[in-house]
Amino acid sequence: MTVFAGYPPAVPDPILNLNALFAADSNPKKVNLGVGAYRDETGKPWILPSVREAEKVISADLTTFNKEYPPMAGFPKFLEAAQRLMFGADSPVLQQGRVASCQAISGSGSLYIGFQLIHHWLKSADVYLPAPTWPNHYSLFNNVFGDSGRKYKEYPYLRAGSLEIDLEGALQVITKAPRGSVFLFHACAHNPSGIDYTVAQWDKIRDAIKAHGHVVFFDSAYQGFATGSFEDDARAVRDFVAAGVDVLVAQSFSKNFGLYGERVGCIHVVHGGAGSEAENKQLSAALTSGLASLVRATWSLSAIHGAYIVQTIVHDPHLLKMFYADVATMSGRIRTMRQRLHAALSERRVPGPGPSGGWDHLVSAIGMFTYTGLAPEHVDYLREKWSIYMVKSGGRMSMCGLTDANIDYVAEAIADAIAKFPLKK
Repeated sequence: MTVFAGYPPAVPDPILNLNALFAADSNPKKVNLGVGAYRDETGKPWILPSVREAEKVISADLTTFNKEYPPMAGFPKFLEAAQRLMFGADSPVLQQGRVASCQAISGSGSLYIGFQLIHHWLKSADVYLPAPTWPNHYSLFNNVFGDSGRKYKEYPYLRAGSLEIDLEGALQVITKAPRGSVFLFHACAHNPSGIDYTVAQWDKIRDAIKAHGHVVFFDSAYQGFATGSFEDDARAVRDFVAAGVDVLVAQSFSKNFGLYGERVGCIHVVHGGAGSEAENKQLSAALTSGLASLVRATWSLSAIHGAYIVQTIVHDPHLLKMFYADVATMSGRIRTMRQRLHAALSERRVPGPGPSGGWDHLVSAIGMFTYTGLAPEHVDYLREKWSIYMVKSGGRMSMCGLTDANIDYVAEAIADAIAKFPLKK
């Protein structure tokens, strides 16, 4: 007899479970529109050419790129590379010494450590998550705060039952929240909807956050994927820190560098300023040591190989130029697939769930994912009859799963599903 008898199985992760169902499907025409990873025009994983070149540099110099333990916070060259990409090489906040950074296990690890810092230091702060948001935000929050009894709160991101931003609802929550509350935002390419705030909307959010003394936690998983520009996709983060708002950033290199399995990321804390430059740097050093101690007590030290790749690319002008071209290739293909699916559905005169009764939301949304607006019965039908797999919530579709070879098949399937189950007005 074992003390573990009767241990209940965990609830399957809806996205990872979808991938398992897809793998078991024998239909040669099956399409995976749930996968959260980039695929090339043939539907295959793509190792970035810049990453391939960086691997050659690393393997040719194993004296420099050795296998020793890294510093607790991560390699200084990696941290500098991460800061440059997020805040800009000439960022005033870097020059002023207002940034504390620590390597973490991709986006999830960065979020976890950020939540730990909030849990231990901002003990009375309410934490607001967007509705909807990436499901793992809830799990990570509950894993950190669960035993303390603290519960997350929510602010509306989309209008209920629609594919439109609810700016007024968000601003109402921000203005009524207790001073010093923490608000989590997607830096760009909102997951799962693909619908981002406009520049004007971000400006209103920023002003309200600053006026009420709130703290912002940015989840930056898709820098470069939204517009194809690292600069444009970091605009919200950079504007908030320039305004003197206290900001945390969970930075992932899984998507934009294609380093999914390397699990490389960084958690940044940008404080509003402690006084002089020397005082700023002293506070940043204290925060960095605190982040590193949280990492030490969780997974001890972060893995080095992905960090080597990122720092090698960012510190080499030729590789960095190649990398930006790689990101433009990925974001460009995603935009093309949005346009192609929109055209295929429009040509077939398939009624859509968008605000105008069509599919314009497919091309106005950005990034890897999109809320199609399809209902659960449509998603089930697509999987059961057509072997097309997507997430039920909002009919979330990964645009990376679309190719020139399958896009007409997907459009025909969606047309069939909507004919079978007419959209509800």
